[in-house]
Parts: sequence; structure tokens; C-alpha cells
Amino acid sequence: MINRRQFIRNTALAGAALGSAKLLAKPAAAEKSLPAPITALKSMKDQARPISKEERRQRIERARELMATNKLDAMLMCGGTSLVYFSNIEWWLSERFFGMVLPAKGNPFYVCPAFERDRAMEQIAEGPLDKDPDVRTWQEDENPYELVVQG
Repeated sequence: MINRRQFIRNTALAGAALGSAKLLAKPAAAEKSLPAPITALKSMKDQARPISKEERRQRIERARELMATNKLDAMLMCGGTSLVYFSNIEWWLSERFFGMVLPAKGNPFYVCPAFERDRAMEQIAEGPLDKDPDVRTWQEDENPYELVVQG
């Protein structure tokens, strides 16, 4: 007699096998049904260029102009696409806060867990704000948002 654990394992394996067969099948019919102008398109990937530090600096200056226009004092960016867009830092959300504060006037600064400082410095060095960065660290028993407010 099959027990519950074996049943679940066998069901999962069967589902994986059926699913992978569909993934491996070639969509030949879909390729043939594309219009001629679409199939005639050529790849442009060789024209793609990495975003430069200078372009990111221009983004920061534009953000500052918009902050001034809209009477905002600063922008706070934590892990995600906005942080990448402005700073080239790939840092995703977790229970430990990491963020960049971009003031309308003055120098930007980072708030980072103390044990992540080296990792943060490596990524900051690859971004537009690589010259003498202000990195404010916090310990596990401290509140990182106090550092944001103090900034």
C-alpha cells in the first residue's frame, strides 16, 4: 500500500514531467504564423550600451530639479528599481534596511547595516556617487530610520 509521502512525491514527479514536456516542445506553429515584417526584424543587441556613471549623474540632477520644482526636500530609495536607476546598486528588500537618501541640496548618503558595509562600498564604487561616499551604518540593536531622520 502506498503511503501519503510516496503519493505526494509521485504526484509531484508526474506533474514536473508533464510540465517539462510542454516547456521543451518547440512552438514551430507560432513561428510560422508571424507576419513577414516581424520575422524580417534583425537583432539590435549589439547596439545596446551599458548605462554610464555620467548618465546616472544626469538622472540625479534631473531628480533634484524636479524635487525643487515640487518643493520636496529629499528622496529615500531602498532596495529595488529606483535604487538601481539612480545609483546602480542592486540591493533587494529584506528585514534589514538599506537605503540611499538623495537630498534636493547637499550630499547624498547611504544607511546600511554595519555587517553589510563592505558589500555596500563595493556596489557604491560602481555607481555615480563613488567619490567619498557617506555611509551611515547601524547595529542590530539600533533603529536605522533614526539615521535617515538625522541626515
